[in-house]
Amino acid sequence: MSPVFSFLCARPGRVLRRAVALTLALAAVQSAAWAAPRWDAPAEVSQGRAFVVRATDTQPFTASVVWRDKTIPLAVTEHADGWEGRVMLAVPIDAKGSLNLTLKDSEGARTVKVEALSVPWHEDRLTVAPQYVTPPAEVQARIKRDGEHNARVLASMRPEAEWTLPLYRPVKGSISGPFGGRRVFNGQPRAPHKGTDMRGPTGTPAHAVAAGTVVLAEPQYYSGNVVMVDHGQGVISMYAHLSAFDVKVGDRVERGQIVGKVGATGRVTGPHLHLGLMVQGVAVDAMPLYTEPLRVVGGPTPEDKIARPAPQNKAAAPGPAGTKS
Repeated sequence: MSPVFSFLCARPGRVLRRAVALTLALAAVQSAAWAAPRWDAPAEVSQGRAFVVRATDTQPFTASVVWRDKTIPLAVTEHADGWEGRVMLAVPIDAKGSLNLTLKDSEGARTVKVEALSVPWHEDRLTVAPQYVTPPAEVQARIKRDGEHNARVLASMRPEAEWTLPLYRPVKGSISGPFGGRRVFNGQPRAPHKGTDMRGPTGTPAHAVAAGTVVLAEPQYYSGNVVMVDHGQGVISMYAHLSAFDVKVGDRVERGQIVGKVGATGRVTGPHLHLGLMVQGVAVDAMPLYTEPLRVVGGPTPEDKIARPAPQNKAAAPGPAGTKS
């Protein structure tokens, strides 16, 4: 038997689907009972993007992938026409060239290439309170604790896949700060923006993008009041700068459930929701994982940022312009 690998491609500026078949010669023909599943994975992925690898078969199976030196099992579930395994992965914002993706099943391991496509990231120049650019000595220990706690939470890897696509839109406001922007605070360059800022007045409900378990709900120096929800397989969503919490650590939440209220806590220029999406610890742009288009404040939405189905009929919720974090 020769397994066939078909690939779904996405180029910046548009969604492009291209079928690429790679036929691998096997040393011996196995019986149908031991046939490997059919795999589907992308051949090209833009920097800072998440992507899904799937495997399908007519019978139960186990499979896993090796991506960026991590082995991750597929979550396999039964459907009307057979069995499907899936896993969400991520291309880092600074990835370059070809990346190895190893697919493991009953017939062994095969490695294919995923090309990381460059994205022309924009630059954001922001003015914030001086203590959020050069923090005073007395808060350095707190900042370190925040970072260490976040790192422990983001290292979580439950085998279940509770995430579903498309994601639920957490607030209806338009985007004031797209993912990936090179940040310059008070004239000083800082790390790229690893989330999406969505407009909304203080008190606006913020909804979970998918089902999962709350793994963090606390005030932090830069993020303000922040909630993190674990959706399984290392997929974790983050809701920052909240004015209030509606959940606590350990709570089970459903897709669309309110986790907090929009606010202006932490390092901000005004009230808004900072939405982060991390996949095995890698920050990715969540916007392509929605079905409805989201308008960027100050200009049209770049097609390489947002998935584009039918246009919206409902106007974005009002909120302060240019609020960012």
